[in-house]
Amino acid sequence: MRWGRPAAAAAAVCGLVLAGCGGASEQETVDWANGLCSSYSTFREAALVGPAPAADPAGQAKSLSVYLGDTASSLDTALSRLDELGAAPVAGGDQAVTKFRDQLTRYRSAFQLARTQVDGLNLRSSTLQRDMEGAVAPVLGLQDTDQDPLAGLDAAVTDAAAKAPACQDLSRLRN
Repeated sequence: MRWGRPAAAAAAVCGLVLAGCGGASEQETVDWANGLCSSYSTFREAALVGPAPAADPAGQAKSLSVYLGDTASSLDTALSRLDELGAAPVAGGDQAVTKFRDQLTRYRSAFQLARTQVDGLNLRSSTLQRDMEGAVAPVLGLQDTDQDPLAGLDAAVTDAAAKAPACQDLSRLRN
């Protein structure tokens, strides 16, 4: 009877299915989630620095411009790190990358726009302080948007993120 070979092949396939068919290990998913959160942390760390103090409004505007530019650059780095992350080894991972990318892109646009507006200010204006406040409105508007990049993600992603050091650091920054 010729059932031996098909039965052996079927058993081998069943064994692969039961073994996960080469699916990612828990450590691989945690490492991937760590990379995801590390990309976001690059931005958060730069944003938390804030502009250097200055004695006069013109100096404040210059310092603010440097800060906005540095933060926009950190967002470029964060987006590059997302691109380097590779395929998601966890269900919902691709959606997480898309969410992170969309959020970081919005943030970069806001910081770039604010810097352009600050750079266009008249440093000799008597209303420079108020003008700076208006110029950074795009960044201030981010406070009203989705702040938690991990919120609403697939459970498999949040489970891996809960074990990833960079995600834990990110959670501490939010609190």
